[in-house]
Amino acid sequence: MKRSSTTTADRRGPGDGRIPPPRRSGVIGVLLAALLVLTGCTAIPTQGPVGVISASDDESGDVGLVFDPQGPAPGASPARILLDFITAGTGASDGYSVARQYLTPELQETWRPEERIVLFRSDPRVEEREGEGVYRIQLETTGIVDARGVRTDTVVPATEAMSVRLVQVDGEWRIDDIPDGIMLAQSSAQDLLLSHNLSFYSSDYRYWVPDARWFVRRTGVTARVVAAMLAGPAPYLQGSVTSAFPEGVTLARDSVPITSGTATVELSPQVLENATNLSLQQMNQQLQVNLLNLNDVTSVEMTTDQPIELGPPAPDLVVPELSPDVGTVQVAVAGGELVAVRNGESAPIEDLPSVASLEPRDPATVVSGEAYAFVNVTRKALYIAVPGSEARRIAVGDAFTQPSFDTENWVWTARNADGRGEVIAIPPGGSEEDAAVLTVSWLGEREVRELRISRDGARALVVTERGDTPEVLVSGITRSPDGVPQTLTPPLSLPVDVDVDTAKWAGQSTIVASALGATTRAEPVVLHLNGERESMATLDGVLGISAGTDAEDMFYAQVDSTLYRRIGNSWVDEQIDVIDPAFPG
Repeated sequence: MKRSSTTTADRRGPGDGRIPPPRRSGVIGVLLAALLVLTGCTAIPTQGPVGVISASDDESGDVGLVFDPQGPAPGASPARILLDFITAGTGASDGYSVARQYLTPELQETWRPEERIVLFRSDPRVEEREGEGVYRIQLETTGIVDARGVRTDTVVPATEAMSVRLVQVDGEWRIDDIPDGIMLAQSSAQDLLLSHNLSFYSSDYRYWVPDARWFVRRTGVTARVVAAMLAGPAPYLQGSVTSAFPEGVTLARDSVPITSGTATVELSPQVLENATNLSLQQMNQQLQVNLLNLNDVTSVEMTTDQPIELGPPAPDLVVPELSPDVGTVQVAVAGGELVAVRNGESAPIEDLPSVASLEPRDPATVVSGEAYAFVNVTRKALYIAVPGSEARRIAVGDAFTQPSFDTENWVWTARNADGRGEVIAIPPGGSEEDAAVLTVSWLGEREVRELRISRDGARALVVTERGDTPEVLVSGITRSPDGVPQTLTPPLSLPVDVDVDTAKWAGQSTIVASALGATTRAEPVVLHLNGERESMATLDGVLGISAGTDAEDMFYAQVDSTLYRRIGNSWVDEQIDVIDPAFPG
């Protein structure tokens, strides 16, 4: 159900210093067209003969190169059987038929290879335990992909041990008991796994929210993508995003035929229960954004026993924004005033009264430029300013983080509350008395260094410190039916192996992060929600960072009182004399 975008706070015009409601972007109406084109240790080989999986009759498109492992060698020892079984997990063709040859006939019927994918580095160790045929496999793991395709990586490799049992079948050792799943060398994962963003609606149906998943490269990937979407969002997004499909709807069969670019998705009959033209069109829209450009899909047809008629275009149908644009103008501080940074120079903000007496730091703005928020130099007061009005103090506290605006122009920040991090959100036109103080039990004793709301308003980027360890976390935002923020869901952790004091959104699925300090050599990194990361050139004395809609052309770092722009893997001094730059949001 769509939620109302109205809030309990009174929204007033700019003349009295209140935040105006957000303007709806005209780009929404034209995005439909874009959417439619959218004891011993034995070494194990991590690569074997390479083959090509050809597409099945149900799916077109190149699935990609895969490894072509061999079956069990006659007379192989239990240790060799286990090591070769790990290698055989790289062969996904024909239902992992090669890997199943290493299992007893009974286990072949029940073993689920993609229930859990363990990513490892270094060579596995196989140790014999007490009891005939009892062994233990030890792995130095770097990540796990669960049955939903959600990948969790670790910065420091962990150790995992699994107990297995082998028995003799017709004089040959075969595996009789082993946990479901396969084990892949990290070096092979890029070739064997496919990263794909599922898309769910934001709670107001105005934005697509990405949900990064990983799938084994094999035939049937289109059906597996649809099945994953129907099963719902990853845990950290549950309650913060929505699906157009009713709970319980599944694929009627395990394949999605693709003919001349049209994917035919046959669904269970529940899809038609209480369906309206609007809900069916939203379902079709969601299928399209999830499948376009996957296996050359250009259009989607929904069916049950027969094609589902969508009916005439529903007047309430909104085409969500896939990549919200925050523009190219930043807000910053120069000479004690808020300024706009554009085209390589800074300029005063039109009609904005002076705020120099308030000693502004860490400003934020909305995309329209109709409202600004900032903290004072002591971080004990939070202010709102709109053109044509004097700045207004809206909250007091201790150690406020840089404010952040969401899509409904709520102002978000975190502050210290009796030694604990506290997240608050203040509605447009409101003040601390109207603030939503969010219940975030998982924060515990963590200190919040940064809080940034995503450009779709559904997620929060949080940088915390637990002990001496920095954490970069992404959490879903749950709201009441009338849009009031309620809590942050248990987060997704993005592991980092460098010091991090700050992080910013750089698009929908990308985050940039860096250490801060006048005497610190920073190693900024780009973090992707699918677990991948990339390092950038080091930079001395970074005091702040800002990012627009991407991390390539719109990523800036403040050093002293000038901005450096990322160009490729280098930093170029833009010679703009400002501090605390920030893109809208």
